[in-house]
Amino acid sequence: MSITDVTSSTPAAFGASAKPAPAKGPDAATSGTAPPTIGRNGTVDTVSLSPDAVRAMTGVISFAVPKASDAAERDPVAAGMDAVLARRDYDLKQADYMREAMGMLRQTLNLPEDQPIVLGGAAHGLLDKLAAKNGLSKPELPDALRAAGVKDPFAEDADAGAGVIGVGMPDSGKELQVVFERLGLAGRSAKTDNPLRMIALKDGSDHSGPLLGAIKGGTLGRLTDTRPDQGASLWAVTDGGEGPNARVLASVRSVGMDDTATDMAAGLLKGLKGLFAGA
Repeated sequence: MSITDVTSSTPAAFGASAKPAPAKGPDAATSGTAPPTIGRNGTVDTVSLSPDAVRAMTGVISFAVPKASDAAERDPVAAGMDAVLARRDYDLKQADYMREAMGMLRQTLNLPEDQPIVLGGAAHGLLDKLAAKNGLSKPELPDALRAAGVKDPFAEDADAGAGVIGVGMPDSGKELQVVFERLGLAGRSAKTDNPLRMIALKDGSDHSGPLLGAIKGGTLGRLTDTRPDQGASLWAVTDGGEGPNARVLASVRSVGMDDTATDMAAGLLKGLKGLFAGA
């Protein structure tokens, strides 16, 4: 892909029982009626016992263990510890996953190991697709964390309208950010006839007003930093047009990398298009 720079630049029950007292009659333990007792005047007194009383006399104690979910509600400390341990395990697995996935991304985009990379928005979805394509599975969020209300921070970003990938130069403060429209760039992944056009947005330029307005008011606006500080330069990447009706597919922001911005942006966008095509 080429870029033209037109600016030239279940409960359990347990029993614990003592030795039962010997039965006084054949039906004493089962009918719930104690054996006849001789009173002071030689009369026979009959006492009827409830099932609970019978169990108490025979020394049998039974209880039900609550379900795990009930126990968690009654013991918030235990539930909290479960969540802490689950979070630690998940974070370790997530760190390993990101390290391997980012390595794959560097290879795909031809970026060196020491070059910092920042991802945002739909770029996370591309990273997950790249990892899955290469047999790397993303860690599942544990049930203990879901019950605590924890969510995957990148789940909603996967289908976001725009994404950003930023690269920097180590220990220099220099950086380059490419914000792309997911559907727009994916739609061009199979089209290579028309080159993308990169147009510098400068004060006084006839193209700057409409294109900058399209960036700020469109899908790219949430992720594009349009502030002029730090001596930053901004470009609009269009579908090939340069007039006010041109479709803006990406924006490029450079801080101290203007001399390589066009080539680096072209390489990043080409790699992103390849990811979309292979997704």
